[in-house]
This record gives sequence, structure tokens and C-alpha cells, in this order.
Amino acid sequence: MSRKTANDVANDLLKHEIQCSERWKTAFNHFEKLDDDISNLNNWIKGGLTMIVISMFGILITNLFL
Repeated sequence: MSRKTANDVANDLLKHEIQCSERWKTAFNHFEKLDDDISNLNNWIKGGLTMIVISMFGILITNLFL
């Protein structure tokens, strides 16, 4: 095996940095999509809990006046 020169190492490092940059771009795009999906899910949960609380309040009021 031949010994690597500083230029070989620099070229390998440059290739590595380019590949990592592309991978991180892809990862950050996926992270942003996950953030959006989690926000949407959170809104659905809040809406469902609000509906349950309002329904329980309505049932309580109905039972008090009967």
C-alpha cells in the first residue's frame, strides 16, 4: 500500500465534506417535515381535547338543570 500524500488526504476530505453537506441537507429537509407533521398532530390532539372538555361541560350543565 502506498503512503498517502497531503494532497490525497485533502482531496478525500473535500469529497467527504461534499457528501456530508448533501446528507445534512436531506436530513434537515426530513427534520422540517417531521416538525410540520408533529405540529399538525399536536393541533389535532388539542382540538380533540377541547371538544371533550366542551362536551363534558355540556353534559354537566344538562344534568344540573334536569
